[in-house]
Amino acid sequence: MIAIAVVAGAALTGCTGNSIAASAACDVKSGSGSESIRATGAFGKDPEARVPSPLNVTKAQSTTLIQGHGKKVGDDGVAEVYLTLFDGATGQIGAETSENFVPVTSKALGAGLAGAIGCAQVGSRLAVVIPPKQAAMFSAPEGSSIAAIVDVKSAFPNRATGRARPATPGFPTVVLAPNGQPGIVIGSHAAPTKVQSAVLRQGDGAVATKKDALVVQTQIVGWSDQTSATGTWENGSATVQTLSDGSALAQELLGRRIGSQIIVLTPAAKSGSGDATATVVDILGSIPAASIQQQ
Repeated sequence: MIAIAVVAGAALTGCTGNSIAASAACDVKSGSGSESIRATGAFGKDPEARVPSPLNVTKAQSTTLIQGHGKKVGDDGVAEVYLTLFDGATGQIGAETSENFVPVTSKALGAGLAGAIGCAQVGSRLAVVIPPKQAAMFSAPEGSSIAAIVDVKSAFPNRATGRARPATPGFPTVVLAPNGQPGIVIGSHAAPTKVQSAVLRQGDGAVATKKDALVVQTQIVGWSDQTSATGTWENGSATVQTLSDGSALAQELLGRRIGSQIIVLTPAAKSGSGDATATVVDILGSIPAASIQQQ
């Protein structure tokens, strides 16, 4: 089976780390391969697609099947996409349709798919064909291209865009890599005994309510092992945080503005991991919480 996955970014727990390369420029053109693909069905649902086989390309191709009228996704952002992959050798589905919040970077998606999505407008449906070298990152059979039907539902920046705030005394130090990925330096700070939070960057977007689900990037470091980080920056895909689940994180994000970056300190008893944690959350945007419940 072909795997829908994104490649994790480089680990970052201090002030060093590799930035994620920007996606390809708008040079992924339509070609005979992508133009041969047909897809019908409702936008954002399982498409009824016809992929001729064998289908193989030496350079990525992208054809717009439905022209969206929203904003352009752009390089280095995060896109909410409905993605279905097909084996170019057989024309059969290699991975069922799934909803993903993906960083639009060549490191995460390969230059061809990232370039196609980055140049699309929100609301577009794309037919994309990826050459074998790039298809290998999706576990495609050796030498095979991959065809993809991509519905681009929404787009967000890949990091908090708010204004930096002065550091809060008593909180770990947070440093940013060039791509925006936080590094958390706990140092000699004592582990928290209660949930605490502070604003690192103050956004100017809408105030988050329980009716919202937040699209976020997270970086998490535990007090016991301060050299290992987890979270979306590590696994390569943004996530959605509902605000009505009663979790400590949800309570600290409720009432925050879109575009903010928040650090949350959680004691071991409430972290769910058995260790006290420091979590940096970049609030990229929001979608209706009801839309999550309907999926």
